[in-house]
Amino acid sequence: MLVMNLEDSGSSEILRIILKSLIDKKEYNKAENFLFEEIEKNKSEANYKIAVDFYEDLLEKNDEDLMENNFSREEVLQGLRDLELLFNKK
Repeated sequence: MLVMNLEDSGSSEILRIILKSLIDKKEYNKAENFLFEEIEKNKSEANYKIAVDFYEDLLEKNDEDLMENNFSREEVLQGLRDLELLFNKK
C-alpha cells in the first residue's frame, strides 16, 4: 500500500516520479488511484498538468498492454474527461 502525504513543497515532482515508477511497473490502476487521491488533497495547476501527462503516457501504450494490466483505452479517455470536469477546463 502506497501511503504518502505529498502536500509539502516539491510534492508535484514527487508525484510525477511516483506515477512514472508505477507506469514502469505497469501498475496503471494503482497509479490512477494514487493520482486522484493526491488531486483531492491538492487540486493545483501543477497536479493537473501531471495528470494530463500521465494519461498521455498511457495513450501511447497499445491496447494489448493496457488490457493485460487491467486497464483500457476507454479508461484513459474517461480519466481525461474526469480531469476536465474536476478542473473546470471545458
